[in-house]
Amino acid sequence: MTELGRTERIKNASDPQFATVLTTPYFFERRQPVRFAVYDMDGSSQELRDHDLIGECETTIGALVGEHGGTLHEQLTYKGKKRERGSLTVVAEEVKAAAGEAIFQIQGTKLDKKDFFGKSDPFFKIFRQSGGGWTCVGTSEVIMKNLDPVWQPFRLAIGKLCNGDDQRPLKFEVYDWDSDGGHDLIGICETTLAQLKSGTQKLELIRAKKVGRKNYTNSGVLTIRTSIEASFTFLDFLRNGYGINVSFAVDFTGSNGSPKMPSSLHYMNPMAPNEYMQAIMGIGTILADYDSDKLFPAFGYGAKFPNGTVSHDFALNGNGDNPFCSGVPGVITAYQQALHTVDLWGPTNFAPIISRMAGIAEAHSERQYHVLLIITDGQITDMADTKMAIIKASRLPMSIVIIGVGGADFSSMEELDSDHQALSHNGMRAQRDIVQFVPFRQYASQGPPALAQAVLAEIPSQFLCHMKDNNIRP
Repeated sequence: MTELGRTERIKNASDPQFATVLTTPYFFERRQPVRFAVYDMDGSSQELRDHDLIGECETTIGALVGEHGGTLHEQLTYKGKKRERGSLTVVAEEVKAAAGEAIFQIQGTKLDKKDFFGKSDPFFKIFRQSGGGWTCVGTSEVIMKNLDPVWQPFRLAIGKLCNGDDQRPLKFEVYDWDSDGGHDLIGICETTLAQLKSGTQKLELIRAKKVGRKNYTNSGVLTIRTSIEASFTFLDFLRNGYGINVSFAVDFTGSNGSPKMPSSLHYMNPMAPNEYMQAIMGIGTILADYDSDKLFPAFGYGAKFPNGTVSHDFALNGNGDNPFCSGVPGVITAYQQALHTVDLWGPTNFAPIISRMAGIAEAHSERQYHVLLIITDGQITDMADTKMAIIKASRLPMSIVIIGVGGADFSSMEELDSDHQALSHNGMRAQRDIVQFVPFRQYASQGPPALAQAVLAEIPSQFLCHMKDNNIRP
């Protein structure tokens, strides 16, 4: 491990309260182990080996902010054994320099006419001062043929607008739009967020080339009304009692190959876990830090039972009324046992398990967000029904992570992972993007951390999107 930092030394104290703040980057999609070690300091040496270890405790950053809600109280151990070494309380909070959004209502008055045969087609750009220059942080829509435009309310995260410094200079530039891209500058004004927050501002637009000309006053006026809307982070919700519920769905279709054959994706190689197990362990271990009870619903789909029925949402542990498994090891055990009790069959239908988990999410939505991890080896055979199930689930506190194992063509999965436009089908459109697809083998060679990062990177933003859409505050 790399040393993150040290607190100050407190002399002759058995109940010390340290004031030093230690900071570290936080990544939801990574497992970040952290160890706290307490020493009795002897002398001025900076080498830890020169001081006496009192005790230590270990956790992960994810567990600290998730399972423990930002406050860890743990007994100190010494050389792996719990002795009378005392306890340590660690309080974690997010460093927030620029929370919230600025909402600008901007209108122009008596803007210069730039088109010879008509009025201007104005739009504006907002810049923040960066070093010795300016960085554009936003551009408005164009209003055609109007010298007194009223633009739509314009929203910018305060972090993007001024990096949390409301005294940082801001610049508004107004242009006359031209189809060939050669937009003509109408005028410029400068201000700060602090000034904008103080009340409605009327700012003169100045064109430098015209300053000093006879009868030139300005090139128009911008009236800017500003409001600040509080925004909340993923950690804000975790610290206030919101949790992540994780569930698993495993592909038991015949295309995986007989589990008895080494070529099967379900083959139990005594030397190494198969791809299904790697995905469950790699992703589940990270998500477990955010699930307080560590009880995970685990299902299979596409299997045939001894009585001849085919199921697309059966409990891996065989108990349909209580499909919960204890921890990630419990999911692995239930998965291995299920391979001995069912036949791999088909087809590959996602809609039943998505609909089942959507029902659970809807019934247990109070302070809970649900993540469904679907592991599959091939193409979906009920694409239309799956799209409709996802669209319906998009209004619920729920995300769906799909991991493709094996070497099949997963091109249809990209259609469900609608990063650039909302998923739609039969005239219905998803409320938000809730699906993330990752092909396992693309990241397998890089190890579990790379897979987890690719799979889980979107979860916090999807979580926050649901909270914002439903006006839920921590």
